[in-house]
Amino acid sequence: MKESAMTGKPRILKENNRRLVLDLLRKSDAISVSEISAKVDLSKTTVMKIIDYLVRTGVALPAGKGHSTEVGGKKPTMFRFNERAGYVIAVHIFTDEIYSVIMDLHTTILFDCSSPLKEDESLAVVLAAIVSSCQKLMRKAGIDAHSLLGIGIGTHGITNNKDGILYVSPHFPSWGTNIRFRDLLEEQLPFAVPITLENNCRMQAIAEKIRGVATDKRNIVAVEAGTGLGSGIIVQDEIKWGVHYLSGEIGHMVINPKTEERCACGGRGCFEVMVSTKRLLRLAEESYQEHPDSVIFQGGQKNMTAEGIFDAANAGDTLARALMDDIISWFAIGFSNVIVMYDPEIIIIQGIYTRAGDYFLENLREKVNEVSLVRIKKDVQIEYSRFGKERGVIGSAAHIISEYFQEGAFCTDKGSWKR
Repeated sequence: MKESAMTGKPRILKENNRRLVLDLLRKSDAISVSEISAKVDLSKTTVMKIIDYLVRTGVALPAGKGHSTEVGGKKPTMFRFNERAGYVIAVHIFTDEIYSVIMDLHTTILFDCSSPLKEDESLAVVLAAIVSSCQKLMRKAGIDAHSLLGIGIGTHGITNNKDGILYVSPHFPSWGTNIRFRDLLEEQLPFAVPITLENNCRMQAIAEKIRGVATDKRNIVAVEAGTGLGSGIIVQDEIKWGVHYLSGEIGHMVINPKTEERCACGGRGCFEVMVSTKRLLRLAEESYQEHPDSVIFQGGQKNMTAEGIFDAANAGDTLARALMDDIISWFAIGFSNVIVMYDPEIIIIQGIYTRAGDYFLENLREKVNEVSLVRIKKDVQIEYSRFGKERGVIGSAAHIISEYFQEGAFCTDKGSWKR
């Protein structure tokens, strides 16, 4: 039976008002009813009723007294968002590690833990490690499943977040295809809690938006590059998935069709393979005979690292700069294509290339403007991320919290605000 307009409109209005007040509380420190009233354009009486409701449900807390006004009078009672009203567990599956954290509702990491992974680790081992990590984190935080809003799992590969399916994970080929990851994890967890499965790069883009170098931007491309390459795309403040969940798979754009360089996807000349650190190190090794005195070989030909090449390039080493120039040229082509496709305000580099220093970044910025549409100034920022490996879990937790609050269940009168 449809709800009548007369009963529906007041209910929707009340829920929207509650959401307005809660959104402001989440973004503020301590704030008074009068300040909230002025900022959300609701009467003080309405705001006080909403605050009373939020305090009753544990989402808001009294925060002492504020300052009197210039004309004197009683000091106002202040209120703040209760970031410990619920918790989120976020898990990032790297190629060699499972990194797990438990966070409060301000996405502050309270506790973390890590589990090592072998190359192409089995799915059974990964699922068991996630379950163990969740239980360990909950014990550390002293909470049970009723306090959890959800668990967010970030993984490499093409991910259907709606159905919890990982279509393919290039770094774990033994898993096969069309893995019902969420269902399998739900079966193994000894408690029921909502699980979100998502591509790591999308969550990392969200992290940059809420706490990273793009907090003032609405159009963002966050690119993680290293052994692989993927991206998270945000357009007009909305994360993009695509019809087939392929949005952001820029690493598989073919930018060099004439090469024999094979990508993990099976294609040739993909953006990912042309800028991979594996290729960088192989090119360096192949150059040893001609440049045996290069500083990148000081530790031995077999002990080279990408970071060593970065440092040598910044120090002026001839071979290191030649190698980096090659990588920069391919990055410039890939980024130029990204700019034409998405027209972002900022491209953020994540992963190991954040350690590449000034030589890489300054030359990349210059080279991007020389590749295409050369008569148009492409005023796109290219910046390094300031995050470490926590970038994925921060984005994952923020996504769960944001989705939960947007649903509005906590704004109804149907019992507890928690799931």
